[in-house]
Amino acid sequence: TATPWIAAATGLLALARSATWGARYSFRTPLLWVLHVGYLWIPIGLVLRALAARTSFIPGAVATHALTVGAIGTITLGMMARVALGHTGRTLTTSRTVTASFVLVTLASVARVGTPLLGALEYRTGLLAAGVLWTAAFALYLVAYVPVLVSPRVDGREG
Repeated sequence: TATPWIAAATGLLALARSATWGARYSFRTPLLWVLHVGYLWIPIGLVLRALAARTSFIPGAVATHALTVGAIGTITLGMMARVALGHTGRTLTTSRTVTASFVLVTLASVARVGTPLLGALEYRTGLLAAGVLWTAAFALYLVAYVPVLVSPRVDGREG
């Protein structure tokens, strides 16, 4: 079928489209780079989807995890961090704890996508690592943001 080729073309077009977004300028701002990294998982997932359809070396689940753990998980964490700050009247800057959560969710994504390619022996260890990293990322987010979300807005406005 044409589906793998469509996935590959869409992934490459998505990557080309993002090339002009200035990702290299965002690395000093965690609230920005996390979104660029999260978006990068979309073309990776689509290209992996195409490769999985054409080779037995890449399981189809790898593409699914690139799109879910990588793209959805990373973008969700980044957007929750940014929106929580904005909606509570705080400046759009992150703490080291939140930046660490962004790094951990990225590492979890790499582990989850890469683990099935390593072989059966490393599979369980890789899954455990991915799960621990994922959990730690969202736990750090909670540690940093529960106080923010249960406190009044710092600017005194309603909401």
